[in-house]
Amino acid sequence: MSENSARDAKIAGEGTIGGGEFGDVVINGAGKVTSDIRCVNLKINGAGSVEGNVVAQDMAVNGSGSFSGSVETAKMSVAGDATVQLGLGVGELRIMGRLTAGGVAAREIDVRGELRSGMDLQAESLVGEGAFRVAGLVDVANLDLKLHGSATAREIRGKRVSITLGRSLVGASLLALFGEKQLAVESVEADEVTLENTTAKLVRGGAVSIGSGCKIELVEYTGILNRMPDAQIGEARQVSGS
Repeated sequence: MSENSARDAKIAGEGTIGGGEFGDVVINGAGKVTSDIRCVNLKINGAGSVEGNVVAQDMAVNGSGSFSGSVETAKMSVAGDATVQLGLGVGELRIMGRLTAGGVAAREIDVRGELRSGMDLQAESLVGEGAFRVAGLVDVANLDLKLHGSATAREIRGKRVSITLGRSLVGASLLALFGEKQLAVESVEADEVTLENTTAKLVRGGAVSIGSGCKIELVEYTGILNRMPDAQIGEARQVSGS
């Protein structure tokens, strides 16, 4: 698609457009795209939906966005609430609110809210403050998240994994909306592991730090183990590196 020759499309207020190839697509108000779309930029200001798949270079959801198919984009920002029914493939993803997807594959993720995946979550980097709910595996090389809510996953793998307690200045009544600051996971495995407020069956790593609020059934480490006095560890076992 040529960026210069592709036509633009805009909805102001309420309206619909058909699918196809576009330059810029802007929805201001409540708009709907009725089938697959390929565009340079897609921007939703208000409430927008796409009944199909999306391929775009840059996407921004300011309000609420709903996508019934898959989404492929180089950059995506969410300030509000977005739902991708199928998979999301994205280079740079920034969330200030909530994003829900059938599965997520990204290069860089910055989350200031909540990220939900119905399958696996894969990324080179995930940093920020908030929480995630992942039905499958979290496979992130560098994971550094300050918890501000309830987080869940089946497994977490990476090179460096740091899950620590977020220290928020907002009131307790507002924090209650996000749930308890706690990570529940079956296993965590990385070269470097730092955990707080985490419940897990197995934690395995080279350098492992188990902090306050943790309940871990088994810790296996090849290097060093640091633990806070109130951390609950069923068994700690030093093993030889592979």
